[in-house]
Amino acid sequence: IIGDLTDWKTTEYFERIPETDLFFLQMELPSDARLEYNLIIDDAEFLAVDPLNPFKSLNGLGELSELTMPEYAHHPLFREYRSGKKGGFDRVQSHEIPAGALGYSHTVHVYLPPEYASEKRSYPVVYFQDGEDYIEFAQVPHVLDQLIGDSLIEPLIAVFEAPPNRHLPASPNRMTQYGMNDNFVKFYTDELVPFIDSRYLAKPTSSSRLVVGASFGGLIAAYIAFQRPEIFGMAYSQSGYASFQNDRLINAFRESDRKPIRLYVDIGHFERFVGGMFLPAAETDFLAGNRRLRDALTAKNYDVVYREYPEGHTWGNWRRHLIDGLIHFFGVQQ
Repeated sequence: IIGDLTDWKTTEYFERIPETDLFFLQMELPSDARLEYNLIIDDAEFLAVDPLNPFKSLNGLGELSELTMPEYAHHPLFREYRSGKKGGFDRVQSHEIPAGALGYSHTVHVYLPPEYASEKRSYPVVYFQDGEDYIEFAQVPHVLDQLIGDSLIEPLIAVFEAPPNRHLPASPNRMTQYGMNDNFVKFYTDELVPFIDSRYLAKPTSSSRLVVGASFGGLIAAYIAFQRPEIFGMAYSQSGYASFQNDRLINAFRESDRKPIRLYVDIGHFERFVGGMFLPAAETDFLAGNRRLRDALTAKNYDVVYREYPEGHTWGNWRRHLIDGLIHFFGVQQ
């Protein structure tokens, strides 16, 4: 078995029960954990989902099997997606916009709240990195429809920025964009935001704009707000790559005056060896990196919410806790 519960290392093997075709593996895990895994069968080079487990989750590389412990609280919003079903693009409008600061165009998808056509008023806006992943793997349009319909959050617009060469080993890509790239920050704040503000009923204030991202996207989300707080007054980093380039973002927060931004940061306990195949070894402990980020923000008296969960570096983690972050920033008083 390989997955969150083994830090994605092949260290745990099933034992065969003598004189049977049955194998078993015994591990001790937190009682409220949610973890994802694959099987390696007969030393095959490819990973396989568990054929006896109907519950699956998706990421850019394919399907993963889901394991939840007895005290994990499933959210009913994702009941129909636990089989590995993708979210759809039927609730978004799509645009191809130039990006002068980067030298190539960008695909952007825009979600509008159900009341948008009838209510002529302005709305707060949430901007997502890895937008197509958030649509397909986190089912965000579905989530927003339900949260708005249940009056848990105020109606809002969502913008999904899609990096080029999605899930392909080609450049430019999400890593070249999201690695604290100042040209990307310029595109985002000086080109993308004006594009949205000029075409939609968006509230034109920093206190009404939230930028969100996961992993590399969480890094750039926090960096965009840090660099341009007059544009984005809120940032949400989900399992952000805080240790990037020897804590470059963390040190930026430590060494500067406090910016007028609100932050929400969450991370999983099973994120201690992320990207071990391609990231510098000293930067793969995302849990430790986010704890250092928390400490830096707290020392500067930032308005920050910090959460840890017994989960891994997965879209199943991010979609579940995105709900909490959205309610934090846009919740409706009951």
